[in-house]
Amino acid sequence: MQQPEAVLEMRGASKWVVEGVNHSYRAFSDLSLEVFAGERIGIFAANGFEAKALLACLSGVEPLDAGTVEHNASVSWPLGTNDAFLGKLSGYVNARFAAEVYSQPGQIDEDIRLIRELAGVDESMFHEPLADWPSALRDSLKLAVSLAFEFDVVMVGRIGGWSHRAIHPHSVRIRQCFEQRIEGRTLIVCGNGQTDLAIDYCEEGLALVDGKILYRGDPEVCMEMVKEESKRQKERRRERVSKRVAKLVGSDELDDSESDDSLESSVSDDTLVLR
Repeated sequence: MQQPEAVLEMRGASKWVVEGVNHSYRAFSDLSLEVFAGERIGIFAANGFEAKALLACLSGVEPLDAGTVEHNASVSWPLGTNDAFLGKLSGYVNARFAAEVYSQPGQIDEDIRLIRELAGVDESMFHEPLADWPSALRDSLKLAVSLAFEFDVVMVGRIGGWSHRAIHPHSVRIRQCFEQRIEGRTLIVCGNGQTDLAIDYCEEGLALVDGKILYRGDPEVCMEMVKEESKRQKERRRERVSKRVAKLVGSDELDDSESDDSLESSVSDDTLVLR
């Protein structure tokens, strides 16, 4: 029987994440991964930035520092995120630009109507500059644009402002569209910060620890593994901080003691002079 072709292949991949001005750390290193059609995978990491970086590199949104990633199917950007939106342009124009790129022939107007519906905004707001929208509505538009188009591989980043378990009619409508988009397709979900979504929709998980895939299997096992690792990392950080503080306090006490000795010597010398 012929081995099915992977829709995503990552080989010897490494990525460094910049944090702050002069600090960077390894998100993952020399990582290899195959994802096949129809698989549903949740990514769980002890550090949320690692999961985000892996998802971004798998989708092609972020470049790798080393290694390769190959797409053998159409791959979405991480749902719920879109850094290409321009605040000076209206929601309609931003949505129109995405539709011009991703809509099927003859579907642009219908896709734009769907985007406005899923975003939950009226016609007037839709034509206002995005910078004037409340942040919650901007997040809704990002998700709406992500759900408007069909891809073979659906990537899900951190989604703000929507709970798939909510019973509000608008949330239910979004869930219906989400489930339609992932039906029969490959799904990869960032589990950090949205474990319920990953557990409910994914059949398999990846536990990413110290830049390596420590385990691939039951999503709930992955979740528990990274929780424990996160606790250990926090404890190690506390120990390092405590040692540093103790060292600094010890140095201060030593300085104070030396100052006292110096003062006593000075007083003694002065006394001798006065005599």
